[in-house]
Amino acid sequence: MRVFEKQEFHSFYDRDSGRIFEDLEFRKCYFEGSAISVTLDPRLRSTVRNVRLIQCARRGCSIWPAVVEDVLVDGLKTNGLLQTWGAVFKHVTLRGRIDRVMFSSAVAPGQATQQQQRAFDEANAAYYASVGWALDISEAEFEEGEIQRVPAHLVRRDAATQVVVKREKAMQGAWLQLDLSKTHWATSLEFLLNRGDADVVLVAPKRHRKYRDLLDGLKALRDAGVAEPD
Repeated sequence: MRVFEKQEFHSFYDRDSGRIFEDLEFRKCYFEGSAISVTLDPRLRSTVRNVRLIQCARRGCSIWPAVVEDVLVDGLKTNGLLQTWGAVFKHVTLRGRIDRVMFSSAVAPGQATQQQQRAFDEANAAYYASVGWALDISEAEFEEGEIQRVPAHLVRRDAATQVVVKREKAMQGAWLQLDLSKTHWATSLEFLLNRGDADVVLVAPKRHRKYRDLLDGLKALRDAGVAEPD
């Protein structure tokens, strides 16, 4: 494994390459203005495999629809929101202090056509059909964390602060009778229904300023039978 320590990486763009980036370790490195797997064709997506990022930081970087496998992120300063766009994950662990992250199922919003989005949706569903587990967020101390369209049964969670809501439970509407005004859970459940997803993992980020309110909201959802009892 090649190790990089206290190095900076700027303006690295991986576009339509289908490359494999593997066997790399980054310690206290900084990434700026870069992107991996910039493509609108599932056949040209890149793979990131067997990579470790330890106490790194980024700014203005994004992960497009890459295949991300056997990766550890232990502490990450994001300097804003880090988003992944249509990527898929296998054996990816996030732990320690992680700032703001969002795993989105959308591919290049405003650029991808419906046909291109559908091609990735189908490719991603086929990929997850053979994955034992995708993400382990059980030891992550997020400032903000949102996960879209990663099958909930493939996410290893801290059950006390990260819950699953299935589509059929959300459709029953019991959550509409709850006071979730101090949280964003109502919006999250509306998105779940509008996207047509089977389920969603709701994360109360331990470093969020409204963590206690968010945690209370998850408890209310669980007590009402909306969130799974685990």
